[in-house]
Amino acid sequence: MKYKILGKTGFEVSVISMGCWGIGGQWGPIEENQAIQTVDAAFDAGVNLFDTADSYGLGQSEFYTGKALKNKRDQVFIATKVGNWARRIGDPVGLKSIHSIINCCHASLYRLGTDYIDLYQCHVGTPENPEIFLEAFELLKQQGKIRHYAISTNDMSSLKAINVDGNCAACQIDYSILSRSAEKDILPYCLENNIGVLLRGPIAQGLLVDKFSAETRFTDSVRLKWNPGGDQHEKFLKELGRVSQLRQFVTPEKSMLDLALQFVLANPAVTCPIPGMKSPEQARLNVVAADQDLDADTLRKIDEICPPSV
Repeated sequence: MKYKILGKTGFEVSVISMGCWGIGGQWGPIEENQAIQTVDAAFDAGVNLFDTADSYGLGQSEFYTGKALKNKRDQVFIATKVGNWARRIGDPVGLKSIHSIINCCHASLYRLGTDYIDLYQCHVGTPENPEIFLEAFELLKQQGKIRHYAISTNDMSSLKAINVDGNCAACQIDYSILSRSAEKDILPYCLENNIGVLLRGPIAQGLLVDKFSAETRFTDSVRLKWNPGGDQHEKFLKELGRVSQLRQFVTPEKSMLDLALQFVLANPAVTCPIPGMKSPEQARLNVVAADQDLDADTLRKIDEICPPSV
């Protein structure tokens, strides 16, 4: 496993880290033992950053993550998020009060079984009142309950608002071969301002694993929109066409998963993709991708299939 410094945190994190949304149950049910075994397998393979959120399974992901890492706390970097729980239960007031954010932090600390969070992220992509998050984050830092703060967004103005004092440690963005708009502004800005970059969606919610077809029907709550009649069905079919063209790069030594993760790691602004993992086998397969780099010719050919403007 390779490691890189995550922005202003000074912490060396694994270049393939673990996204824990999958163990929150929204991608299909998962038993506690399986979730813990998945985290253990990722850790054993060299992963030391685990990213979750209070809204993933309304606390389930944080609970499983914390339980799995209980005896490894001083060896790992735990990132979680705040802001979407209130939105999911229809409580807009929760987004307008520093006290609500602080209470959410206390709840996350309890579920994670720890007395500090390494990276606390605003989970609202375009917050109406970023100053509320900043005030809460700074207070939580002073109290030692969080070490660093960040935002999960692809909106440049929102990132700048959280970094208004230059203290934003990281930004979590959606970025993949199929989604490259962040190359225009956010990635260069992060590189210039020493802001670490965590990547959600590096395998495009499973599209870049190349296991789907036009006949695939989804039952998880996240991808129902891809089914016929869903508002993203046409986009889903279009992306399948791009994926079919990318198969030319697959070899016995390089899977589509390897290609997807190696592509995002080729961008110098990227610290680590955080692909979701729901089984020990998935954890091990994700980690292997970091063992190789993509050559310039392959990157050029990928640009022809999925241009940087995508």
